[in-house]
Amino acid sequence: MKIRQAQVQDSAALARVQVDSYRTAYAGIFPQAYLDHFAYQEQTQDWRDLISAGLEDVLYVAETDASEVVGYALGRPGLGDIPPYDSELVALHVRPAYQGQGIGRRLIAATAGQLQRRGCTSLMLWVLDKNPARALYERLGGQRIGEKDWGDNAEFGMDVKEVAYGWSDIGQLEAPQEQATP
Repeated sequence: MKIRQAQVQDSAALARVQVDSYRTAYAGIFPQAYLDHFAYQEQTQDWRDLISAGLEDVLYVAETDASEVVGYALGRPGLGDIPPYDSELVALHVRPAYQGQGIGRRLIAATAGQLQRRGCTSLMLWVLDKNPARALYERLGGQRIGEKDWGDNAEFGMDVKEVAYGWSDIGQLEAPQEQATP
């Protein structure tokens, strides 16, 4: 498994991982009608636009030896919703068949390492309170630092809650032996 920076030509693969992940990870959390509205073509264009924009975002992909993109992590420098955290892990998705193999941890490590090289010292993220991925963030030493209750959301027909996890020392997330390929 190779962890490397995403490129524009990865846009369709990123969209497949994103859409498939949303539909499986959030099944039973969000209504099926909401999950069904995610389309590969639209998400491919969104990824193409994001990567082409040349923003400060950090985007890594996990790629198999057969060059199949099976996961990604998106990080962003800058103050998050909860000061003093100066960067945020915006998204982490790994195809279900590849979960439990350390890929998510490696994607987080690569993203944290790049954010640290850009001068960030801490990292935070938001995750749905019902998302089982919370266990990964806790295993990685994330401290619960906040929560949001969106209340009864009309679009979802349910109460939506998120939990924030944070690492005050971003360096604890980067595994030095697992540097990603730029």
